[in-house]
Amino acid sequence: MRSIYYLAGACAVMAVACMGKGDEPEEPGEPAPEEMGFVTVQWAIEDETSAERCRAYGASAVELLLISTDDNKVTKQVVPCERFDTSVHVMADDYVGTITLVDEDGKSVSEPLPVGPFEVSGEEQTTRRVSFPAAGAAGDRQGERTQGERDGRERRRDTHRN
Repeated sequence: MRSIYYLAGACAVMAVACMGKGDEPEEPGEPAPEEMGFVTVQWAIEDETSAERCRAYGASAVELLLISTDDNKVTKQVVPCERFDTSVHVMADDYVGTITLVDEDGKSVSEPLPVGPFEVSGEEQTTRRVSFPAAGAAGDRQGERTQGERDGRERRRDTHRN
């Protein structure tokens, strides 16, 4: 009869020990789940999500940089261009960031586009969307502006000579 009491006591002790496991404090340095959140960044090229658009840029991946505005901590993620979205688990905070198309060597093949500002909370997921211009369009527009500025300066010089 005593062995039944010992067995019941041992089971009770183990049950209490197992139940109490969830009440243990978090490991030092590890944030509580409510202090973490997800941000999903979706990108397109000319508002399209086709692998041909990535190839037109010479892009094999995108480099996403998220910067916490509180402590300036940088989170970097590089994912294949053809995925056209990624989710990042970060501390709940306010963020800014950039996304850039990169080639196989990690060299940028596009101008960085802004991602944010935005807020990440532990209660809901944040989604940001960006669209890159057509391959070559950003550089062409810059060249036109630069040429236009040169033409404008030349005209101004001519009017001052008279």
